[in-house]
Order: sequence, then C-alpha cells, then structure tokens
Amino acid sequence: MEKINSKCLNLGSGEEFIEGWVNLDCDKTRKADVYYNLNKFPWPFKDNEFDKVLASYVLEYLDDVSKAMMEIYRITKPNGAIFISAPHISSPFKWMELSHKHCFSYLTFGEWHNNKELYPYFELLKKKIVFTRINFSFMNKIINPIINLNPVIYERLFSGILPSADIIYIFRVRKDKEFYESKIKYMKIMENSKKLDNLKFIIES
Repeated sequence: MEKINSKCLNLGSGEEFIEGWVNLDCDKTRKADVYYNLNKFPWPFKDNEFDKVLASYVLEYLDDVSKAMMEIYRITKPNGAIFISAPHISSPFKWMELSHKHCFSYLTFGEWHNNKELYPYFELLKKKIVFTRINFSFMNKIINPIINLNPVIYERLFSGILPSADIIYIFRVRKDKEFYESKIKYMKIMENSKKLDNLKFIIES
C-alpha cells in the first residue's frame, strides 16, 4: 500500500472522497487511496494508526459488524474518534439495496458502551436518530428534536408511523492501561477466560 500522510480514515468512501484523508473502497471504478474488501481480516493498517475513522454507510454491507468494530478499534489511536452513520431500522429504504445485510437502532452497540466491565472499548459521545423528509423538509427541524428526547419510546411506539432514515454514532476509543487492568481483575472474578485473554493481548501488544 502506498504510504499516505494522513491520520484520518474514510472507510467505504464510495463517492464521498475526502481530500487529506485515507479513502478506502472495494470498488476500483471509484476514486480511492486504498482498495480493499473489508470482509477480509485483518485490514491493511497498523495498530493505532488513525486519529479519526469515518464509517459512513458502510457497516450495513459487511458480513460481521462486531469484527469490523474490533478492527476499527485496533487501528484507531487511544482517545481517537469514530464516526458512524447507518440506515435506521425504521427506514423504508433499509433493504432497497440487496447488498444491505444490517440495519441499526438506538440500542445497537449498547453492549459496547453500556457494559464497560465486559466491553471496555468505546465511550459513547453522541447517538442520534435522523428523521429526513425531502418533499416536506420543514418537518425535519420539528420531528428530529422530538424523537431524540426519548429514542427508545420513539422506536417502540412511533417509528412505524414516522420512520427515520438514518442513525449516527460517535465513539471515543478507550485504550488506557489502567482501565484494562481494572477490567481484567473483574473478569478474573467472573471467570470469563475468553474475554480475559482478549484484554491481555491488547495490553501486551
């Protein structure tokens, strides 16, 4: 891979090529800096290589979102930022493309940031459901603040009536050593050997 002097990665850049970033895509007919199939692991980047990673409408195409998230974690620096946008579960267009394999809700990634004892990888900075109407765009400014007051209630009771288009997540990567060591102690108590081995590998690498 040609060396590119950038600390920001645009995964699945598609038609959204960002100057000054490392743009990755699997389609060689599109402009990109790196061409790679994100379903193949590991990805062609070093550990702790990027300050920012953008995954805009790409995770829904991948086979294994959990593995992809751990690769994003691996290649992002401590305290680095991860920006994710994806189709919301209520979107009428979520299965419009046959290549879509996933859709996302307000509770998606809940285990990653809510249960910090078992998943000490990410700190959630922002999560927002995006309601979008093109023909009646005035509704966007009215509906968006309302549905994000209580997104769980919205998804359960009202998303079928007022479906949203997208959802946005912003995470900060946690890699401080003391944080991991405290989680290892907890996992010893829980006798969770598999996750314990994973954390030891992160600390020792």
